Amino acid sequence: MTFPAFGTPVTNWALGIWGPDGASVSRAHTRFPGVTTLDFQNFEAPEKVEIEGGTIRANLFGFIPGVSWVSRADAERGYIALAPGGDESGDFSLRKLRALIDEVSIRDIDVRYTRNDLTNVIAIKTASGSLRSGALNIDASGGGSTLQFEGSAEASTLSSLSGRLRLAGDNFADFAWLAGFAAPDTPPYDAVADIRIGGDLWTFDFRPETRIGDSDLAGPLNIQFGGGTPIIDADLRSANLDFDDLGIVFGVPIGVGADETVGEEQERARRILDESPRLIPNAVIDFTRLDAVDGTVTFEANQVSDAIFDIRGLKLEIEIEGRVVRAPVLEVRFAEGQLSSYVTLDGSQSPAMTTAEGKLIGVPFANLAADPYVKGTVFGEFKLDARGDGFREAAGSLDGRLSTWSQDADLLAIVAEGAALDVGEILLLLNERAGEEVYTPGQCAAISVAFTDGIGAMDPALIDTEDSLVLLNGEIDLKQETLDLRVQSEAKDASFGTLVGDLTISGTFRSPRLSVLNPEIALQIGIAAALASVTGGLAALPFIELGDTPDAPCADILARAETTRE
Repeated sequence: MTFPAFGTPVTNWALGIWGPDGASVSRAHTRFPGVTTLDFQNFEAPEKVEIEGGTIRANLFGFIPGVSWVSRADAERGYIALAPGGDESGDFSLRKLRALIDEVSIRDIDVRYTRNDLTNVIAIKTASGSLRSGALNIDASGGGSTLQFEGSAEASTLSSLSGRLRLAGDNFADFAWLAGFAAPDTPPYDAVADIRIGGDLWTFDFRPETRIGDSDLAGPLNIQFGGGTPIIDADLRSANLDFDDLGIVFGVPIGVGADETVGEEQERARRILDESPRLIPNAVIDFTRLDAVDGTVTFEANQVSDAIFDIRGLKLEIEIEGRVVRAPVLEVRFAEGQLSSYVTLDGSQSPAMTTAEGKLIGVPFANLAADPYVKGTVFGEFKLDARGDGFREAAGSLDGRLSTWSQDADLLAIVAEGAALDVGEILLLLNERAGEEVYTPGQCAAISVAFTDGIGAMDPALIDTEDSLVLLNGEIDLKQETLDLRVQSEAKDASFGTLVGDLTISGTFRSPRLSVLNPEIALQIGIAAALASVTGGLAALPFIELGDTPDAPCADILARAETTRE
C-alpha cells in the first residue's frame, strides 16, 4: 500500500465497495511506515465530488459510537456537492460528512448544493478545525458576500455550530437566497453576528457594529427550517438610521449621491429612474421571495438622519404569511407629532392588492418641509387601496381619500399675495429679510384629495386667512403623472395692483409649469390700456380689488376633510 502501483487499485477496489457510486482516484498510497494515512490524487465521484489532491488519516476505532472513521482530512482544489435541500439520505449530506470526518484542513474547495433547480456555491478559501467537536475557522465567499466564521462544533448533535460570523457584501438578499430564506434588497453591508446553528434552528444575534449602508443594525434574527417554508422571527433596531438606506428595501432608488454607501442594485434603479420621463419608479415586487419565507419582523430606529422630511424615529412591524404582507404597525415620529398607519400587501392576487390607512397627528408644517411658507400644526387621515405588482401600476389604480387640515396655519404673506396676483402687496414684501418674514394669520386650511382610478380631485383644497381666501381646484393624474390645477384667490381687503385671473399649474410631475398670463389678465391689461388713452389715472381702475370676499365656513370644511371614509 505504500507504493502507488499497489495502493491505487486497492483504494479503488475499496471505494467500489464502500464509497459513492463511480468513485475513484488516479493515484493513492499510504505513507511509510504508517498504514492509516493515505495520500491521494484526483479523487472523483461523478457529479458529487472532485478533489485534486489530499491526505486522509483513518481511525481504526471508527466503529465506536462518537468516534469518526476519518480523524483528519486534508484536501485542496475541487468541489463537494451536498445533498439537495439538506437531504440526509445523500452520500454527502452535511450531517454524514460531520459523522465521518473529525478534523479538516481544506483549501479552495467549492461546496455546491441545489435549491429550486438552481445550483448555489459557497467557495471555501480555507477551513481548519473540527467538524465534529472543537474549534472551527472558515474563510469563504458566496452569494456576492464574503464569510468569516470563528467558532466551534458540538458533538452532542452533529448539526450544532456556534461562534462569531462576519458577512460583507453588496446586497444581503443575495446571501439570504444562498442560505435558503428570503430578504429584501439592501445597500452594501458589513454584518457581525453571534450565531448558533442547532438542527433546523439558525440564530443570528447581530452586533451593534453591523452596518447596512450608512446605518447600524443590531438584534436577534431566528430562522426555523425543516417544516416547509422557513419561518423568520426578527427583532431588529438601529441607533441611527440613514433614511436613504430604506429606499432600495422598498424599491425606491434614493441615496446614490457621492457621500452615500450604495450598491449595484441602487445604482441600477437610480439610472433607470433618471433616464425615464416619469417620476414614479416602475419597480415591480418579486413575489417569489415571499414564497421563500414566513414570519414576523419588527424594526425600530431610535434616530433617523437624511430623511426627506424631519423624521426623528421609525417603528415597523411586518407579518409575512404566504404572499400576504401586513404591517400592523408603521409609525413615523417627528420632532413633534407622528404618522401612524396600517398597510396590507396581498400578493396572492394578480395583480396584487394594497390597502393602507392611517393618521397624521399634530405635526408642525416645518417638519414637513413647508417652512417658511406655512407655519402651524397639521393633522391628517388617509384610506387608500390600489391594484398592481409595481409602484407605477398601483399608483395608476389608486382609490380612496387623503386629507390634511389645520386650524392654525399662518401663510407667508408674499405667498398669499402672489396667489392673489396682488402686485402692489408683493412689491411691498419683496424686501423682507430672512427671519423677518411677514405672515398672514389663518383661520383654517384643508387639502382633501379624492382618488378614483388614479385620478385625484381636490375636494376641497383651500386656506382661509385674514386677507384672502385661497382655493386650489383641479386634478392630479397619477396614471399619466400630469397636473391640471388652478389657484384662485379672493381678497378680503382692498388692494391696488391686483390682476384678475388664476394661477394654473400644469405639465408633468417631472416638469410642472406655472402660468399666470391668461385671457382674463390679457383682457384686464387691454382695458387698462384703453382707459389710459383717455386719462392716465383711469388706467389703474381695473387693478383695484375692493376686498369683499366673506370668510369660508371653516367648521364645515374641516369636518369634510376629516371624513376620509366616505
